[in-house]
Amino acid sequence: MATAAKILVLDDEEDTQDLFQQKFRHKITDNTYEFSFTINQENTLNLLKQRAFDIFVSDINVAGMDGISFIAQLRREYPLMKSIVISAYGDMNTLRAVMRGGAHDFVIKPIDFKDFSDTLEKTINVVKQLQQSEAASKRLSAISDELDVSAKLQKSMLPGNMLKKGSVELWADTVPAAEVGGDFYDFFWLSETKLGLVMADVSGKNVSAAMFALIGKTLIKSFSKVYSSPAECFKNVNKTLCSENVTTMFITAMYGIVDTEKNEMIYTNAGHLPIAVINPIHGPKFLECDPGMALGIWEDTEFSDNVHSFSPGEAILLYTDGVPEATGKNGEEYGNDRFGELLRQNMKMSPNLLTQTLIASIKEFAGDVPQSDDITTLCLKYRLRINPNADYS
Repeated sequence: MATAAKILVLDDEEDTQDLFQQKFRHKITDNTYEFSFTINQENTLNLLKQRAFDIFVSDINVAGMDGISFIAQLRREYPLMKSIVISAYGDMNTLRAVMRGGAHDFVIKPIDFKDFSDTLEKTINVVKQLQQSEAASKRLSAISDELDVSAKLQKSMLPGNMLKKGSVELWADTVPAAEVGGDFYDFFWLSETKLGLVMADVSGKNVSAAMFALIGKTLIKSFSKVYSSPAECFKNVNKTLCSENVTTMFITAMYGIVDTEKNEMIYTNAGHLPIAVINPIHGPKFLECDPGMALGIWEDTEFSDNVHSFSPGEAILLYTDGVPEATGKNGEEYGNDRFGELLRQNMKMSPNLLTQTLIASIKEFAGDVPQSDDITTLCLKYRLRINPNADYS
């Protein structure tokens, strides 16, 4: 059922209320109009404080009231309410002044109620449009605030872009498809010789995804300090997410521990893309491992540990599906072949330069096609440890 247009009438004549109710009885009965009546300025202001009105109707010459300034005041204080003034034909100067002061429309005494009804209808349509615009503006503002909160939250949860210490040189970067992305990465020292690497993609977007990502990132980092096995870490992260997950969101993730004493990396996978290895002699390849199941879906999921032994000067690249699944103008995907070839042609680049070259290549491939998914990469170049006493904390 449509809501009645709420009309406030200010007039000091005793028969005004009866006249309006008689002339608009059908509109009142079918809940199209709802009238309220006041006889002076003070009563009008008190009523406006108590409830909202769509239209204010006033005789501009009500005794004891400065109608021009009062209409202007109402326009300032109630911008969504429109005023219709009633004036005698001989008061045209006053009428022009009150229209300049903020009145929306006018009718002339003696009132032609057919003309007055048409004026009301036109004014109601204007008010509805203003209300719809105001509601849309508030929704957009709420969305903007949500995106701003999400972006700040997402930025705060990332550890930074670079790490260069001892045997490792690392660079990470993310290019969200929208204001807020669903990807996150992390890197952290577990000891003087063990560095944890995380690459993940949350299934949702905006604040809910940012919060879920923060929970997932916090759990991974917390359990990584308890379990030396990446598989055991993910097993417990998954159980916790499943027990607390009231949404349908999940996280695909890859977690590896680089051991600079053993020159190896132990890693596990939760439904994520394989790690790329760039060997300066043999070229790039993708590490094989059990694909696993995403975190937050099935509580009893088991994960497996895999081991990769580093060769001198080797680099690894963790990434999200925004890399191979980037789409070009013909609907073709960037793909693993193009991805692998770029790695082959730039095997000796630093992590920073390789990451930036990859992102530039994807953007060139996509051209004018809007980015449909986040692009996130983490590249680590490894040098065999020479000084066993080096500080890696």
